[in-house]
Amino acid sequence: MQIIPVLILLLLIGTTLWWSEKMAGTGKLSLVLARKLVHLVAVSSLAFSPLFFDEPLYLQMIVLGFTALLFWAVATRRLAIDEQRHRKSWGIALFPLSFLFLYSAFYQFFPWLVLYPMLVLALADPAAALAGELLARRYWQLTGDRKSWIGSATFFLVAAVVLLLLPGWLKHLHPALAWPYVSLHHWPTVIAIIAVAAVAALAEALGSGGSDNVTVPLMVAWGLAAVGDSALQAELGPALLLSLLFAVLAWWRGWLDAGGAALAALIGILIWTAGGWTLALPLLIFFVSGSLLGRLPRSNTTDAKHGRARDWMQVLANGGIAALFMWLHTFLPQGTWVLAAWMSLAISMADTWSSETGQWAGGKVVNIMGFKPMQAGLSGGVSWQGTLGGLAGALVIGLQGYAVAGFDWLATGIVTLAGFAGMLADSLLGSVCKAGYARADGLLTENREEAMDSNPVKGWGWMTNDWVNLLSNVIICLLALLLVSLTS
Repeated sequence: MQIIPVLILLLLIGTTLWWSEKMAGTGKLSLVLARKLVHLVAVSSLAFSPLFFDEPLYLQMIVLGFTALLFWAVATRRLAIDEQRHRKSWGIALFPLSFLFLYSAFYQFFPWLVLYPMLVLALADPAAALAGELLARRYWQLTGDRKSWIGSATFFLVAAVVLLLLPGWLKHLHPALAWPYVSLHHWPTVIAIIAVAAVAALAEALGSGGSDNVTVPLMVAWGLAAVGDSALQAELGPALLLSLLFAVLAWWRGWLDAGGAALAALIGILIWTAGGWTLALPLLIFFVSGSLLGRLPRSNTTDAKHGRARDWMQVLANGGIAALFMWLHTFLPQGTWVLAAWMSLAISMADTWSSETGQWAGGKVVNIMGFKPMQAGLSGGVSWQGTLGGLAGALVIGLQGYAVAGFDWLATGIVTLAGFAGMLADSLLGSVCKAGYARADGLLTENREEAMDSNPVKGWGWMTNDWVNLLSNVIICLLALLLVSLTS
């Protein structure tokens, strides 16, 4: 470890934090400028810190200690920026975790997958915030935080400059700063890098509560890995263009709200680039069929979101797990990840088709726990119509794998069974854990707006339908992967 540079970096971070806190606390420095100044210095210092450590364990221990200190400072409201914002700024404590993950996973063999994602976060995020604060006149929200077009455009431009120009400048300073795949004389590579900058800007626009300090570095690292693979590089541009077009169409048709459309575009880019059109097709069919079935009339529903455009949380719950598997597949190409993504989509398809067809068809509803008759429209209720609809949805995804992805009958059966099992797990989890509230007429509802008070009479208050979908998807996918690994 080179102790002098390390001490200089720590002193620089500490001095910047102390000075900005003092200036912000006394009103001599604007809140946005204070936050972004700390962000710029801290993230940049962390990005370059591996150059001064010969032993990875030392750096990992320092970053873990730094992270714990920041979480403590935010949790106890020791930061002046928290007092002025009247909410805790968790983002300042999240970026070290992003760095720690990237450093531990990639630095030994692919140092550029650590340095440049962190530099995009360090430089583009403050530039976007300042541009939005100084120049924007109109704002919008996708997942919570206020954003602006001028801010997102600035983020995209700065990210593109960082990825296109900085590697050529920095490679002369240290071998670890070189990125072998950037070439300003190879237009397909330039276009792919610009696409990565657009993906990073989309991830930042979707961020709220500091979550972009995690999503931006991870998506940039994924994008750089894709650029380094000629097959994935060729898919990146078309995936970006067509995913954005579909997102705009889905928003225009009222299938998705703005946040849902933006996240659907990001998920589509991930899945198409890493899995090709053969995996993008079932994703497209799921979203389109789910949106159409959601328009079917229902006599009884307790879902507050029924009939509305799907929001970002619904999109995340149904497509996010498949996208995560394909993110992993980019770095660790294995057929297992692809199979897991198909299973995840089959689960989402089966659950959506089961719920929509069951409540449209009506009929006798029983609780999956004990099979006693129960009020229609509540989680945990099953009917033979809905069960057949769910099985059909899972089978549609499985047969697509056979028809377009070259699955054999065993893989087709695994995907179909996983989808059906996920539908059952969703009902079980919903019956036991999903929040239910008492209505004035004595019936139960899962729509808090219809309840007499906000205290659930069953389940947990935070366990919404989206969380049930997400958790059941994760549980069945992990169990299926475990069974596949044990039997292979």
